[in-house]
Amino acid sequence: MRRTLITFLSFVLSIFIVSCSSTANMASKGENAEKIKASSYPSWYNSNKLVESTENNFLVYGAAISGDSASVIDKAMDRAGSELQSSVSDRLEDIRSEALVEQGSESGLDSSHFLIALRKADKAVPYLLEKQKEEVISVEGQESYRGFVQVSVSKEELIERIDKRLSGYDKAWKAMKTSKAFQNF
Repeated sequence: MRRTLITFLSFVLSIFIVSCSSTANMASKGENAEKIKASSYPSWYNSNKLVESTENNFLVYGAAISGDSASVIDKAMDRAGSELQSSVSDRLEDIRSEALVEQGSESGLDSSHFLIALRKADKAVPYLLEKQKEEVISVEGQESYRGFVQVSVSKEELIERIDKRLSGYDKAWKAMKTSKAFQNF
């Protein structure tokens, strides 16, 4: 009796393992992946460059997936905000490094207190996000939605916010803003 039960369970387990390891479904997914990818983004969405810099603004793109069509845009906005915060933080550090080489350590750009404050300057971003475009797409065969947004942030307003955040470091911040590197912000 026991041996029969073990043989039966082994047979059922073997069938289960074989059915789970089938490649038929995977091949069709791979073939259709390019078609799905191309048609799954709105025409205005730039999936190759999530943060674009124009003369006066940053254009930022965010995407999210959710089971709720109402909250998916909020999630995409959060994603866009995170992308811009990361980009602003990286840009400010690059500018600071170049300005330090240009103006020397007497500018205060290598002060540890200024560095800490500068790393927190990107916290000004979420307050400035202005939604330009949005789109929600239902995902076929699933009960979920993809949300896409294009967000704009004025460089002038962002610099004003950063000015306020770095008001205790006037010398270093002024040295950074007057550097040649800052023209690429």
